Amino acid sequence: MRLPGGTPARFFLALCVWRLVPRRDAAGTEEVVFGEVGGSILLVCRNVSKEATEVVWFQGDPRSFPPLFSSRVSFPPDVRFSLVDNSSLRISELRLQDQGNYTCREVLNQTDHEHRVQLLVANPPHSAPKCWAEASPSGLMLQLFCSWPGGHPHPTLHWREEGHDLENSSWVISSSSNSDTHVETLNSSHLSHRKVFKCVGSHVVKQEEPACTVEIKIPSLESEPPKTCFVGDNVTLTCRVTEGTPAARLSWLRGVSQPGAEIRPGGRYLIAQEGNESRLTIRNCSQGTDGGCYVCKAQNPVGLRELFVCLTVEQPVNIVGVVGAVVVLSLLAVLTVTGVVLYYNPLLCLRGFQPRSACPAAHRSQDSGDVLVLVDSEDEDEGKGEEETTSSSTKHEAMALVNGNSVRAASPSCPTEGDHGEQHGGVSPRERRGGELRGT
Repeated sequence: MRLPGGTPARFFLALCVWRLVPRRDAAGTEEVVFGEVGGSILLVCRNVSKEATEVVWFQGDPRSFPPLFSSRVSFPPDVRFSLVDNSSLRISELRLQDQGNYTCREVLNQTDHEHRVQLLVANPPHSAPKCWAEASPSGLMLQLFCSWPGGHPHPTLHWREEGHDLENSSWVISSSSNSDTHVETLNSSHLSHRKVFKCVGSHVVKQEEPACTVEIKIPSLESEPPKTCFVGDNVTLTCRVTEGTPAARLSWLRGVSQPGAEIRPGGRYLIAQEGNESRLTIRNCSQGTDGGCYVCKAQNPVGLRELFVCLTVEQPVNIVGVVGAVVVLSLLAVLTVTGVVLYYNPLLCLRGFQPRSACPAAHRSQDSGDVLVLVDSEDEDEGKGEEETTSSSTKHEAMALVNGNSVRAASPSCPTEGDHGEQHGGVSPRERRGGELRGT
């Protein structure tokens, strides 16, 4: 059979068969090797024949890039590259830009043989993995996070629980990896207090497998002592989480008046949360609606805890009335004591407020039977002058012996024994003369 133009068909068949058979100079093997930044690596040219006249190394496609190193031709010196056993290529002080495909070409008499090597330059993370736990957006599931940044290529991370990989567990809801972070989402029905999860990391150029752990816990709560609020004032109730992994969601519920009703911020209620502490502020306290106990609720995927915080609402105290009452009572007490004292001792004299002459009790004789002796040697005429002097408010002085003591007699306007109707004072000359006549 002939094709158009007189070309035999078997010629085209032979041409197609030749195209399907690979050429010997394109044949070769491929392998992947890893090197660490700053270290050295040996790229081995496999199956080199003893009859090879030359070994040439290329970085990239030999048909697109010039030779990198040759066993026969001298290239510009680079101390980082050297040939070992006249075939293998050693690269020291590796850099990230050294990563790529390398080709070793063995030059023979009739054909060439190529061996391809893929070099991956790795940079292991210098720090240890970090683990933490969070609650899912719904708050019902546990999310375990494991991060190990700073490596090239990205490390491999696995979560384990009691020595078993979580990837093979039935209570894993989902798994996801994003570059240097691996996340496992677990069903909360299998969680328990103080359960420990472990994340293990591995890297292509790191022999050891560093790890980190997470211990999950039920929340623990504490609050301030019960508070008192006066009607019309503001009060703040505080509740804080002292322990709990992952972080718990805090909320406030009404106690006895409306059991289970969650308090939403707004109106007279203001709720603020900073870290593990929540504060409920009640404005314009009302005795009828705000008094009683409130419930502080903390919940995470591990469990739930509640704590009662009590509030007492009272009427404000009238301070002015209390002070006035105290003052009035004090005055009444003083007046009462004064009255009692005056009742039992009516002759009490307060020297600081009365003159000495107006206080007869101070000069009264202690014994009503005392004898007062008056001596006067003046005559009757002189006595008349003294009477006139007495009428002009001039005081007479006399010496008396009272109970064996010398006492100055009081003025006529202040009698000493006024209570008994007697008056001790000076005797007029007329009375003395009359006495003398009767004696004769």
